Amino acid sequence: MDTLNKSQIEKALADRLPSYRVECTLHADGTLSAVLTGPETDHFAITGIVRAHYHGTEAINRLATEILREMVLSRQGMKNSRLQALSDPIDCLEGRDR
Repeated sequence: MDTLNKSQIEKALADRLPSYRVECTLHADGTLSAVLTGPETDHFAITGIVRAHYHGTEAINRLATEILREMVLSRQGMKNSRLQALSDPIDCLEGRDR
């Protein structure tokens, strides 16, 4: 991926993540940042991708898989945080301490 330009990287990732619009920023230190915008204004940003670690088609596929995995983990964390926040007022109302 370190030999690809910005538009080539965006296209390669968008081809593998068809539900998302991909916008990348290439940094002078050899890293990449990507912002993915999906359905219903769903946004996900990932930074610090070391371009030299991703060579060839298989590596682009691996990166797309890693991005999807991070998106799933992030959503699970957000869901768990919301569930915890919803349960906190109940604990307070019932006089339970943590």
